[in-house]
Amino acid sequence: MKNRNRLMLAAGVALVVAVALGLLWPASPSEAPGVPEVREAASAPPSAPPPARSVAAVAPVPESPPDSEAAPRDATVVALRPGDVAPEPEVANPPPQVNDELQPELPQTAQWKLEKTTHITTLLGREVERLERERDSVEARGDPERVRQVETLLQRHRSRLVKLREEVRTLTEAAAEEAAREGRPAP
Repeated sequence: MKNRNRLMLAAGVALVVAVALGLLWPASPSEAPGVPEVREAASAPPSAPPPARSVAAVAPVPESPPDSEAAPRDATVVALRPGDVAPEPEVANPPPQVNDELQPELPQTAQWKLEKTTHITTLLGREVERLERERDSVEARGDPERVRQVETLLQRHRSRLVKLREEVRTLTEAAAEEAAREGRPAP
């Protein structure tokens, strides 16, 4: 609806400009009815032509009938340039898309779980050390609210760290048993 209003406004402006130019533009003597032609003397230099005025004309866009399914009313149509590839037309019932094959998940051995848990334990230990330093600096500043928050985080992280260390011990034993069964050296 906005496009139609803009088009009507542009057409109205173009019409007003055309009428105003028609009324204000001096007509040539041969075109003016009932005005005798005045010939200039041969000795007079020819007068310069009036400056050219350009008017931006807006060509009306033909509207498609409402039952047309060629393009939706609000669609923007862009002309193809050389080298552009035309898009494929949409199909009502396209065939199902074939996905790539999924790689099977690698077996999660005791050694793999041990390495993963050890890594997580290391990262959590670093986080506990950082929080302890932050608690000390917050206590030095005298912010009791933040000290309570950091203490709560420290308690949670320390309890998780204890559980992870117990899990590392059990996984170390399981990895040693697994290595013994397969004939590999124990970790």
